[in-house]
Amino acid sequence: MKTDYLSLTLMIAMTATVPMAGTAYAATPSHNHEEAQHAQAQTKHEGYGVFKAVNTEAGKVQIAHQPIDSLGWPAMTMWFALRGPLPQGLKAGDAVRFELAQENGKQWVIVAIKLK
Repeated sequence: MKTDYLSLTLMIAMTATVPMAGTAYAATPSHNHEEAQHAQAQTKHEGYGVFKAVNTEAGKVQIAHQPIDSLGWPAMTMWFALRGPLPQGLKAGDAVRFELAQENGKQWVIVAIKLK
């Protein structure tokens, strides 16, 4: 009888602590998924590359960029959405420096671009 009572008490205590542990874990700032996404979205990353083309209708530019260490990206040629003006006189083949930011947790957008 004592064993049954002890087992029942232990099961109730464990059942009560599991939801509390989950709540504590979710409330920990380092584990808050939304905050982590927001922080990443606000971070700007710098890149260097060669301007290749512009698609004014789509609002995109093509850049052959060097590795972007802060993102873990190797060198590659990509199309990026562009938010902001292109530098005056920019033409295919020009070296550029640009800043990227993630928009809505999805696409990477060039928020600033300058001739290098």
